[in-house]
Amino acid sequence: MNTDRKNRWLSGVLFSGLGLFAWLLLTGYTNLSPATEQVLKAPWGALFLAVLFNALGFLTLRISAWLNAQYLLHARRRWKIAAAYLGVLGMFFVVDYGFLVTGKLLAGAQRPFTFPNGGVRMLVVVWLVELAVLGLLLSNRAMAQTLRLRQRTAELQRENNTARYTALQQQLNPHFLFNSLNTLIAEIEYDPVRAVSFTRRLSDVYRYVLRVQRLPLVSLDEELRFAEAYLYLHRVRLGECLGCRMEIPDEMREYRLPPLTLQLLIENVIKHNAITMSHPLEITIAASEEWLTISNPIRTKRGVESGGVGLQNLSNRCRIMLGHAIEVMHTEERFTVKIPLRHE
Repeated sequence: MNTDRKNRWLSGVLFSGLGLFAWLLLTGYTNLSPATEQVLKAPWGALFLAVLFNALGFLTLRISAWLNAQYLLHARRRWKIAAAYLGVLGMFFVVDYGFLVTGKLLAGAQRPFTFPNGGVRMLVVVWLVELAVLGLLLSNRAMAQTLRLRQRTAELQRENNTARYTALQQQLNPHFLFNSLNTLIAEIEYDPVRAVSFTRRLSDVYRYVLRVQRLPLVSLDEELRFAEAYLYLHRVRLGECLGCRMEIPDEMREYRLPPLTLQLLIENVIKHNAITMSHPLEITIAASEEWLTISNPIRTKRGVESGGVGLQNLSNRCRIMLGHAIEVMHTEERFTVKIPLRHE
């Protein structure tokens, strides 16, 4: 039995129980007219109320879901939410009236559209029970939604903490710093002008990493400018054998994505591929239809293992912040990663 069918079955049991409870309440604890009491105590009286409450119960589930959607859509327009609630209350009363008229018609009553003596009390009791059920359902939905938001917040915090740590570890680890300083020393000796440019780009990289550590999203334009500085550092160290072609429409530069996304992907390319003057490598960065695509030809470097932790972390962050995980496509010739973007 799947989850939806099980939930419907449990809801049917609950609504039937509420119908029997209302039947016991009406027959045992309310002062009804003899004719009304006789109708309720007939063999089909309890069954009628059970069917009535099932019909109204499942209608209530649908309406509560609709009200929840209205709240999300009109959270800033409270009068629309209040109007929706009042309309639902009135609709329930009209539906209850229609069901009781149907019951009187089935019982052969001469005046099915009026409720003398205890009939009005019965109508009010049924209506109040329904309102109580609706209130419980809405409260349950609100608590469940709050719990989901807290879980998403906690999960996002864990992912961001991991991402910040990974970024700092990759950018500030001794290996990266050692390579950068060696390159800088060599440039100071042989090309002082280029050494100044290298120092400025190195400063830009570190400044960006420190600035975006606690930001959930940044613009694509910022990431691309950071990627240019980051690639420049590697080109000075590796030579002009590392290229990058960017195909980004101007209107998409304000789209947003998790910070340091491009740093992670570029670092993966350099780590796992052999890049030499005889075997140059070009990274392609393109954007279209709310997706950023980063791809490169495969030049497998021996002795390097991939745990996939960085990509998995990035995928989790995109799923939480953007609603979509990343897409990875690995063929014999190319490795491609697609990153979802958000337009704000």
